[in-house]
Amino acid sequence: MKNTALFSILLFLFVSCNIGQQAKEIKTLTDCQYSLKDVTNIYISGTDVVETIKRNEFSLGSIPSLALGFISKNIPLKADLSVEITNPTDNSAAINYFDYEILLNEHLFTEGTIDQRIKIDANSTTQVVIPLSTNVYKFLINDSVRNNIEEFLRSVQNQTEASALITLRIKPAIYVGENIVKYPGFIDVKKELSSSLFNNLSVP
Repeated sequence: MKNTALFSILLFLFVSCNIGQQAKEIKTLTDCQYSLKDVTNIYISGTDVVETIKRNEFSLGSIPSLALGFISKNIPLKADLSVEITNPTDNSAAINYFDYEILLNEHLFTEGTIDQRIKIDANSTTQVVIPLSTNVYKFLINDSVRNNIEEFLRSVQNQTEASALITLRIKPAIYVGENIVKYPGFIDVKKELSSSLFNNLSVP
């Protein structure tokens, strides 16, 4: 009986310390500086978006599987977001689980959850690749979002200047036993993407 009581006390202390450590790491995370560096490996319905943009062939109507996706209500998007995080404090920052939202010109484009540990040591900078995989059907049927994408693509193909504001919103969470407690607010990371970035690209 004494051993059981001792084990229970030790387990309680361990869980309490673990929760406290997670909370401290997330607090430090909110003190970090963020920069969205790049968006790569972008695939919509299995089509490489960047390669088709290079060939001036991409439009939302040019992908047969995309048309089928509107019928089946399943349009898969995969992409890698490279985020640079600078921790200017003397404490380590970390996150084990977070929800995210991606906004295009302030319109919600996609959302999801990442369940992976990311750690940024004290007084250091780390570049983190966040893999995204989601169904964007319900966002592409939004006229405002779809029109923003099509307008940006037309400017790329016509080599005229246009820009789109991409916002990555992160809502951290901590584990309390088997439950997840989410941070009350979002961490916003914004980047203006210019169509001129694609104008000098060419296919090898």
